[in-house]
Amino acid sequence: MQHQAESEAAEPRTSPWAFVPPVPVTIKETGIPEAFLRELVLKTIWAHDMPSLGTISTVTGLHARVVDELVTGLNRENLCDVDSGSAGGVGFRYRLTDRGRNAAHEALERSRYVGVAPVPVHTYNEVVAEQVRRFKRPPLDEIRVALEHIVLSERLIEVIGQAFFSRRALMIYGPSGNGKTDIVTSIARIVAGTVIIPHALYGHGQLIRVFDPDVHKSQVEHEEKSEGLFADTALRHDRRWLPVSRPHVIVGGDMGADALEMSYDATQGVHQAPLSVVAQGGVLVIDDLGRQKVSPKEILNRWVLMMEQGYDSFALSSSEIVRLPLDVTLVFSTNLTLRDLMDEAYLRRIAYKIAIPDPDRDQLAEITRRFCARKSMPYSEDAIEYLMDKLYRPGVSPPHGCFARDIITTVIDEAEFQGRDPVLDFESIDTACSLYLGDGQVAEDTERAA
Repeated sequence: MQHQAESEAAEPRTSPWAFVPPVPVTIKETGIPEAFLRELVLKTIWAHDMPSLGTISTVTGLHARVVDELVTGLNRENLCDVDSGSAGGVGFRYRLTDRGRNAAHEALERSRYVGVAPVPVHTYNEVVAEQVRRFKRPPLDEIRVALEHIVLSERLIEVIGQAFFSRRALMIYGPSGNGKTDIVTSIARIVAGTVIIPHALYGHGQLIRVFDPDVHKSQVEHEEKSEGLFADTALRHDRRWLPVSRPHVIVGGDMGADALEMSYDATQGVHQAPLSVVAQGGVLVIDDLGRQKVSPKEILNRWVLMMEQGYDSFALSSSEIVRLPLDVTLVFSTNLTLRDLMDEAYLRRIAYKIAIPDPDRDQLAEITRRFCARKSMPYSEDAIEYLMDKLYRPGVSPPHGCFARDIITTVIDEAEFQGRDPVLDFESIDTACSLYLGDGQVAEDTERAA
């Protein structure tokens, strides 16, 4: 608690950059072999038309001092030279010599990656460990706010909140149509704050891309501008790292076994980090468990074990093994019964298993009111009760939460087709229920009215 109080008291402690080592200003301080960085700079010069030192620094994320050290070495070996017509300092423009172009092409054959320089795996592991230590768990009040648009019992909200607070593996199960996906995604969004991720990692001579623009939402408000070749203010933070909103990743039935492993693009010569690393610091939701191309047993074997260990090991294309930490809230969602999904031994490894039941009559009535209000559709309490009577009939399976949305949408469809304003009344309910439930209820009601 003392650490948390300290971190909240001072802005520098709460800044995500507080987790990252100081900006490296020499090749050695980057933690990356000089040969790798030299090739990255060669490819950067090749990919851009006579880039300036400042441009190379921006593209690679390296401090200008590091870039200057690298290009000086390349120039010394006659791999690049300075354009005679360019301005001095950061305005110097570099071009490859014939020998440099050959070296760049050889480098591109090994890897076509041109971009921000990677950070060492061991540094990444240290940063993740510090972020885990400083993580602020979402309190119950925030979870209530996140779920206020969903009609749930207070007890169910408390149980879900406790599960997310624990950050242990969670299974949400129950019939389709009761909002399981909405529940987990709503809470995933409130796991607030910012985490620092690297654009890429370097391990055993291999580059691993981590940044995914579809998942990681940058929190950088503005670009830092260089005021001079070696100005102290030119790069206050190591731009190989990027502050992003805590990610939430959702995968469904299309997920395959490759999502569990480190993938390798042989054409680009780049590894892609697995989902567990892409979601680092946030929430990873496996929706519709049991429908994937990989068995639930295999998924649980891998990811629940990772949760217990706090890390996972991945094979690289070079056959080397890299160990990366696991800092995610892992959530499974399924409409299958737990007994059909897997045996008890595997279920025991999931700390929280929460059933999302069908709504009772009062809850479904409230869901109906809220959806009508959202669609600005007039209704009366008599119409709500009439709809509940039709849905909660003796001998009929209880309705799911989605029934209200689907039936009201059908009422709206009919009104628009008929060219009139929609309203929830007895007649529109009869028609919509007959079409949605397919039980001939309209015919029965018509005959009774006659």
